[in-house]
Amino acid sequence: MNPFGDFGSMGRFYLENDSYGAAAFSFYRAVAQENTNANAWNGLIMSFSLMRREEDAQTALARFALQEGLPFDKNLVTFAMMMFQRSPLALAQWFRAMTKRFGLGSQDRENYAQLADEMEQGYRKLEEQQGEALLKLQGMFSLEEFAGRTTELDWVSKEPIDSVYKQIQLWLEEGTDKALTAVRLLCMIPDPRSEKLLRRVCRNEDLNGKVITQALLSLRWLGVRGNIKIHKMGEPFVINLDDPTPELTISVPAAFKPALDRMKLWMAKEQGVVANEDYERHAATDEQELPPELAEKLAEAEIPATLQEVVHTLIRAAYDHYYPFVPTVEESRQWSSAFLMLMKQYAVGVGDKWPYGEPEADDTALLHRNWLLSASPDFQASIEAAGKFRTGIAQLSQASDSN
Repeated sequence: MNPFGDFGSMGRFYLENDSYGAAAFSFYRAVAQENTNANAWNGLIMSFSLMRREEDAQTALARFALQEGLPFDKNLVTFAMMMFQRSPLALAQWFRAMTKRFGLGSQDRENYAQLADEMEQGYRKLEEQQGEALLKLQGMFSLEEFAGRTTELDWVSKEPIDSVYKQIQLWLEEGTDKALTAVRLLCMIPDPRSEKLLRRVCRNEDLNGKVITQALLSLRWLGVRGNIKIHKMGEPFVINLDDPTPELTISVPAAFKPALDRMKLWMAKEQGVVANEDYERHAATDEQELPPELAEKLAEAEIPATLQEVVHTLIRAAYDHYYPFVPTVEESRQWSSAFLMLMKQYAVGVGDKWPYGEPEADDTALLHRNWLLSASPDFQASIEAAGKFRTGIAQLSQASDSN
């Protein structure tokens, strides 16, 4: 029996207490019971987004837009723009769907309609240049195609629960990628067996360190609190899920923010946006926040999101692999140099220009770089694969133009 009275209330309780997996399950059930439950749709999309389940969030956003009888929800606009930023057709269709919702002012309705027209025109130009098939290879799908994908919660809702756990157990034994899929799914199945399996994963030193850290996160997202025993690198360790130390997060840990800011500061300096004296004055400090006037200048600099995401991915991979045995992030200048070296390696490797000078490469910066790479041994291979993919897309585009 649900002590909250309804799944929507349960989901909101879990969401407000950072138990995003249990929240997603609850909101999903609430939507299944009443597909015009606006609160449940909002919570489901937020829960997926906070767990960085991008594909699930895209699917939920698409289904929300295509579901009739729902009001406009301005809180979801930012999520839609973020999740569909590489899918202009889906984003155009999403905004067009919003123009038909009640609760939207006439001016906003007009603005969204204009925005949808502009994005769709941009997509049609791309379609003329490259062809629909090529755009789909790049992940540019329609809203209906996003909505039609099967999520893991779809699967869980249709399968006998014993079959679900049997499959999860198999995934845990099939290597790192499958094990990660298993532990990420377990946080969305509020059943005593989920907690039991996740605790067992935390104590299994034979598993990849990233899997163990994700199991800790999944326990927290499942709603578990208190002390959890883990085993890593031959050492037992206890993590208090009420207040995990070091920080336990799916995002880039806050400790890296000063170094990331110095990385941007260097790139801004190389573009002439920040004076060399300003760079030198702040580069070697570890202050959490840069002065407001300097932060404004950073906002003016061109810092490619793709390169930033490369660094964020490497940080998260290393942090998850070694957690809780992670370094104290000091010497922001050297850490930022390590980030810049990796960004340059990626940019040059995929065939992009690198207009940001030669990063400083002292021994400490090299050590930091090597630590980041130690948890991503396939980094160079992924660069080569990305380069080949880009080359293939370019060749297909040229072939399309010639036809």
